[in-house]
Amino acid sequence: MPSQKLIKRLQAVVGLSEQDRTKLVNLPYMVKEFTDGEYIVREGDRASRCVIVMSGFVFRQKVVRTRAQILSIYLAGDMPDLLTLYLPLMDHNICSAGQSTIGFVPHTYLNDILTNSSSLVHALWRETLVDAAIYREWVASLGSRDALSRVGHLVCELAARLEVVGLLENASFYLPFTQQNIADACGLSIVHVNRTMQELRQRGLIEWERRTLTLLRRKELEELADFTPDYLHLRDEKLS
Repeated sequence: MPSQKLIKRLQAVVGLSEQDRTKLVNLPYMVKEFTDGEYIVREGDRASRCVIVMSGFVFRQKVVRTRAQILSIYLAGDMPDLLTLYLPLMDHNICSAGQSTIGFVPHTYLNDILTNSSSLVHALWRETLVDAAIYREWVASLGSRDALSRVGHLVCELAARLEVVGLLENASFYLPFTQQNIADACGLSIVHVNRTMQELRQRGLIEWERRTLTLLRRKELEELADFTPDYLHLRDEKLS
């Protein structure tokens, strides 16, 4: 079921009625597996369905000349192309980072359930606003943080988001990224990323072995990276 993690996350942050959960459970979908670096949606495509990440990681990518810039990262339960419900022409790529499992849901079904559920409209509109908030934080990070803080901030963000959907265990999570992926997300060279990861290890803040990243001293890493999770909006402010 592609919507399992999506339901879990929406339930955690905004709450869902039984009726809305049923609509999401009954999403018609086609499932496809993708390999590392494989395109899920390409720039120039005209979308007629939305992507739900069932497992693994995907990223939004824009190629400028010879440089591929990662603009955002998505994980299980995310819908990285909700915007295609209104803007179907893709102006960027969506690619798999490592192996991923993707569910494709027709726009026609999504439009139908949204027409009949104002609470789902609220929940999914909120998703696009949070996506924009994360994007703003990334822009600020590229412009204002040094390499150590940029990489540390990315690690802290992924940990916080994975925790919500139950994919952070004993401060560890699966991370199939290459150093090139991290360089493309943080606006750094591979050499700079390698030095930065070594420094984070030497400070005893992280371990990254066999595609498992462990936060050894999470609080200290968050302080180093100037990370606060407010911009992720991991709970509905109206409920606080």
